[in-house]
Amino acid sequence: MTTRLADLRAERGDMNIEAVIGVSALIALLGLGLLGMRVGTAQSAVDAAARAAARQASLAHDGRAAASAAEKRARATIEEQALTCIRLTVDVDASEFARPAGTDGTVAAHVRCDVPLADLLPGLAGTRPVEATFRSPIDRYGARR
Repeated sequence: MTTRLADLRAERGDMNIEAVIGVSALIALLGLGLLGMRVGTAQSAVDAAARAAARQASLAHDGRAAASAAEKRARATIEEQALTCIRLTVDVDASEFARPAGTDGTVAAHVRCDVPLADLLPGLAGTRPVEATFRSPIDRYGARR
C-alpha cells in the first residue's frame, strides 16, 4: 500500500504538464473560433455591399451610370461596415440595360475585398479574399438609354 502512495506522489508533476497542454489547446481553439467569427462578419459586410451595389445599379438609366453608382454604393457600404480592404474591386454586369424597355433584365454586382488577416486576428500575416455577387432586376418600364 505504501508503494502505491509513493508511486502516486512521484507522478504529481504530470498534472502540470497536462494542464499546460490543455490550456494551450483551449486557447488555440478559441483563437480559431474568433477567426471564424471575424471572417463571417467580413463576409456579411461584403454581402451587404454587393446587395446595395446591385440595387443602386438597377435604378440607373444606362450601363455606364449603373457601374458608377454601384461602385460608389459598394465603397460606402464597406466603409459603413468598418471593414478594411487592402484591395476592393466592384464588377458590374450591366449588359442587359441594352434590352428594349418592357423586357425583363437584371444587373449583377460582384464585390471582392482582400481583408488583411491581421485585422481578423492580430499577429497573422497575409490577406483573405472575401467576395459576393448579387443580382437585382432592372425596372421593365423605366427610361433606358
